[in-house]
Amino acid sequence: MNDAPDWVDQARRLVTGLGQTLGSALREGAGDGEAAGAHPADCHWCPVCQVAAVVRGERPEVTDALAEVLTAAAAALRSVSERASAAAAEREAAEEPAPPAPPAPPVQHIEIA
Repeated sequence: MNDAPDWVDQARRLVTGLGQTLGSALREGAGDGEAAGAHPADCHWCPVCQVAAVVRGERPEVTDALAEVLTAAAAALRSVSERASAAAAEREAAEEPAPPAPPAPPVQHIEIA
């Protein structure tokens, strides 16, 4: 049917991979950051801590909303791609091959006045 990869599945794997990578980086940096004046564990207002909470999975409502947005975007891209493919196939089917042009004569008559 369609050999294209499933965009929704790829987007979910990307978000999961990013979450794991960033989560491990945050856990590793927590020990070093404590001495350097990092945010406390109960920080709920700064954007960095909010993103970290989403990555760690502490904000499932945001993760669900992001998954819905990515799913809708993937569906829209898929429908646009399918429409473009169908339109191209219709154009190719509608076009008749033009008859070949007759070959130019080897000698041409030129009148000189």
